Amino acid sequence: MTGAGSATVAFALEDDFADGPGAESDWIQPGTDITVGNLSVENALQRVRNPDDPTPCGSREGNFEGAASVQFTLTGDEWHDLVFADDGDALPNEPMAAPSSVWYFGADLLDGDEARTPTGAIVGDAQVSYQQGGEVTVDLTILYADEPDDVDAPTEIQTPDCDAVYTWHGTDLDIDDVGQSLLQTATLSLSNLARFRRGQGRHPHDAVVGAIEPSFSTDATFTERDQLELAYGGTTPSETIDKADGTLTFENGNGDTIEYSLKGLQPTSYDWSNLVNPDEDLSEPVDYHVADVEVVE
Repeated sequence: MTGAGSATVAFALEDDFADGPGAESDWIQPGTDITVGNLSVENALQRVRNPDDPTPCGSREGNFEGAASVQFTLTGDEWHDLVFADDGDALPNEPMAAPSSVWYFGADLLDGDEARTPTGAIVGDAQVSYQQGGEVTVDLTILYADEPDDVDAPTEIQTPDCDAVYTWHGTDLDIDDVGQSLLQTATLSLSNLARFRRGQGRHPHDAVVGAIEPSFSTDATFTERDQLELAYGGTTPSETIDKADGTLTFENGNGDTIEYSLKGLQPTSYDWSNLVNPDEDLSEPVDYHVADVEVVE
């Protein structure tokens, strides 16, 4: 049985894949309002059968893989080291090892404490989401290679200040030099960030960056034709869709900013929503392909 305030969630960077906390790594709580959607283990068992028996005689072990989904309110950029393989600032422009980490998921129970400590954890997908009237949130889909029992509990964890929370009223979006003043939702998605490589063992050997697919989606009240003409490729539908650049900026109450440079935006779908709705404004949901994403320092 657990209750409010009885859980611990933190990560530390690894120096070497699946080796646990690095020599100079700090334990970091990624944000506030954390939820862990799942923390699962997959053994990929295969049934073994004899031809003269309708029931299996057992199962053999397949590849081991763990998974977790972690969502939190944005309070800082420490988690960038898990996502942007090029020193935490940019997506890679050449093949390289994927960043890996160790996580500490702890539960304070009435009859004692329990913890799970995934190592060799890589982020497969990441999302940063804005919604009018709410906090900016981050979703990480994590895969991990092992779950040993020799990772010591953190003695100190860097915990964010509640004043560091990034909210909707500190958000700015600029696409092709046009600001979006009535933005309702926006989501920056980074998919296929990393993948495991395997050999003769049940556990992954290491991890490398994947075939990354950045994308961006927005829904804003319609105020001008700029996004429509981006989707057309001109004033009317064209044979080619031009690329545009954009910036997505968040600022918190402390005056700290996190800014993403979105390069090569191309609308893959565009819509008019609520065209005939007396209680809603005409809005324009847009889904973009993105060529590259960098953190602006």
